[in-house]
Amino acid sequence: MHVFTYGTLMYPEVWRAVVGREFATVGGRAAGFAIYRVRDAVFPGIIAATPRDAVRGVVYLDVDEASVDRLDRFEDGFYERQQIVVAGEDGRELVADSYVVPHARREVLTEEPWLAEEFVARGDLARFIASFAGFGRL
Repeated sequence: MHVFTYGTLMYPEVWRAVVGREFATVGGRAAGFAIYRVRDAVFPGIIAATPRDAVRGVVYLDVDEASVDRLDRFEDGFYERQQIVVAGEDGRELVADSYVVPHARREVLTEEPWLAEEFVARGDLARFIASFAGFGRL
């Protein structure tokens, strides 16, 4: 299966720490979704939105079941894993699983868009990695 990531997991150092291995990737865009910062956190969530909205991220290709199980444990039921359509930067349309905040849990998201550049520039990526030092025990 392919996995579309849009937040912390699109950073190779976080992906490797959680999954324990690497997969081929392609940049992608998920139309119909918006990305917001999770309340009281530095990481984001995506939620279904208008057709004009879109979220950019990274698609990990042909991810094995054991790795998806590790991702499910990492996400810990906070999100729902859903199948979505992603426009790959290589021109392919990909069906991928992604971790989406269901509308019934919209209150966990702020109204503040999450921007990857700001996440890195503020040092939040380094702090996030340091705070989740137990990735390997998943």
